[in-house]
Amino acid sequence: MTTGNRERRWRPSLRVLTIVAVVLGVLAGAGWLAKPVWQPWWYAKTLCGGHLSGGELAELLPDERLQAGKDTFGSGQDLLKCSVRENDGRHFVLMVEAQTDTGDPHGPLDMEFTIPGSLRYGFPRSVPGFYGQFGPVIIQECPKLGRADDGRMRRLVTKVYSHAVENDPSPASLRTAVRIANDANNELGCGADPLPLPDGVDPGHKLRVSETKGTMCEWLTRQTLPKSPSGKEWRVVAPTGAKAPITTCSLVDTGTGNAENFSGWYGDWTDKPFTRMFAANVRLPEDVRENDPLLSEDFGRAKALCAGESASFLAADHTMHGAGPILPMSEVRPLLDAFAKDQAKRRGCTDLRLPGHTVYPNGR
Repeated sequence: MTTGNRERRWRPSLRVLTIVAVVLGVLAGAGWLAKPVWQPWWYAKTLCGGHLSGGELAELLPDERLQAGKDTFGSGQDLLKCSVRENDGRHFVLMVEAQTDTGDPHGPLDMEFTIPGSLRYGFPRSVPGFYGQFGPVIIQECPKLGRADDGRMRRLVTKVYSHAVENDPSPASLRTAVRIANDANNELGCGADPLPLPDGVDPGHKLRVSETKGTMCEWLTRQTLPKSPSGKEWRVVAPTGAKAPITTCSLVDTGTGNAENFSGWYGDWTDKPFTRMFAANVRLPEDVRENDPLLSEDFGRAKALCAGESASFLAADHTMHGAGPILPMSEVRPLLDAFAKDQAKRRGCTDLRLPGHTVYPNGR
């Protein structure tokens, strides 16, 4: 073989290598090599008992190299937990957790309510959940587990910590939470009805007061409403069903977007957060207990016993720009009373206790 023949035989190979190098350079410049596109489907198959969706994880997980965290699904433990972490192994980008609430004051719902504020709802009413401080939360009663020795209803609490990858509810995180809730329900023997996968995020339609009949906010049709601060029409957002574990009904000033929120919180786990909220935010005299029905300048609370457990009814405003209360508490109090009475009637609650007229000042 002559030198010229050898050169001709090598030239196509060199040309191919040059093309490959150029293509790889372009892909690397576009970040393709740094984005392991297989990860979401791998984690969906191997983590959380294989209950996740690769497509949904692809929407949630960042485009960087990640690693799996500890996984207790299928282990027989009472706390089911799995996570995906950054490549340093120290910070998670997504965490999934499901457990049966033991009634401990510092249980799985404790940190979901630390200050008065507006809950964000993204689930349709068929899913008993809300978007908490860290991501989607689902609460289900467990009929197969019966009641605890103290009479407390056992509940399954499912949480998806998605705050590292999203700021607002998304279909992907909501569907992830429902998938985990359904499988944790089976694994832990809860006995709750299977939940339907939501098609998307609930936009929270604003209704006229007259349109709230048949919703959890129908009680507003029987009230004389105060004038809104802007002078514009009040609208109502009624995102929860009447039997949800946490209910809410919002009165929205269409002129400003500010809202007065009325919410019902059911279960003994609510006592500690409400006590902490008043202790940290309100100046109370020594003869007044933080766990009583009370009014502050910014929020108010009524109480009852529902199915043998504590229930708390909260009125708290939500302003768009952090301004002070949108209505004086003297105008909020009759609405809180009406909301608490309606909720107590719907649920067969007893020992309803409403706050007095005294409004305690903010600060501590």
